[in-house]
Amino acid sequence: MNHQPLAAPLARNRQGIDRRGFVQAIAAAVGCATIAAQAKTLANVSRRVRIVLRSSWQTVNIGDIAHTPGVLALLEKHMPDVEVRLWPSSVGDGVEEMLKRRFPKVAIIRGKDEIATAMDECDFLLHGSGPSLVAAKDVARWRDETGKPYGVFGITVAAIDDQVRSLLSDARFVYFRDSVSLQLAKSSGVTCPVMAMGPDGAFAVDLR
Repeated sequence: MNHQPLAAPLARNRQGIDRRGFVQAIAAAVGCATIAAQAKTLANVSRRVRIVLRSSWQTVNIGDIAHTPGVLALLEKHMPDVEVRLWPSSVGDGVEEMLKRRFPKVAIIRGKDEIATAMDECDFLLHGSGPSLVAAKDVARWRDETGKPYGVFGITVAAIDDQVRSLLSDARFVYFRDSVSLQLAKSSGVTCPVMAMGPDGAFAVDLR
């Protein structure tokens, strides 16, 4: 199967963003710097820090696909010593093959056993960009079962219920991809210590 039709539109979309460099710099500064700072506060380990990225929500459109390779590219560039495992919802339609070509060191986990192993072995959970706290159920599981830190990178929120308020408040950081979401979080009583604007990870895609 030829997967070029997936990669090519991603590259064309990226080239069409005239403020691409600015957006990527902001993403690196506010996102990866914060993740790195949180990683340093973890328990002392002699091995590499392990991050599980909860992302890849669906493959319906280019934007949905681009969230994950964008965040992975930022982590690879700015945190090269960190081990990353991807916990996806959907990587069909050639997306898994595309990700493996670009990020051969990133393990894609699936199934109860692999997810349980990642929850046991990984040090930090990063919820990727999306139209909401898409994986709220899984973030809650991570928090409640492991007690380990987690953060949220580049989401939109249209409504905040009690569960989302609690999860966002307990995060080490939350970056919203629009000012309306940030203001809603503040006015809804979210008490996360680090809340700010941060662009969608899709802006950092470097696929060719």
